[in-house]
Amino acid sequence: MEMAKKSFWAVLALLSCPCHLAVILPLLAGTSVGAYLIRHESLAISLFTVLFFCSLMMMGKRKPMGSGETESGGLGKTGNGHGACCVPFRMNHEDE
Repeated sequence: MEMAKKSFWAVLALLSCPCHLAVILPLLAGTSVGAYLIRHESLAISLFTVLFFCSLMMMGKRKPMGSGETESGGLGKTGNGHGACCVPFRMNHEDE
């Protein structure tokens, strides 16, 4: 289900990209929607830009990570959730 939502937002972002209006407007020529968009072109560009950025944000939204998880989704090598594996960044200095 998550992939279907991201795919929907990706298609919406592709269609609402303001640079694609040059392609979309001639395709809508002869329709009432096309006539309205051509008549109010600056409004259409503004609305499509807002819709484009909103759909990009929704497409890139991630699930919140639980406590103790790193970017890779699991616990770090030290087991404390920080993911630090280098000696200077370890929380416990048992090797010294």
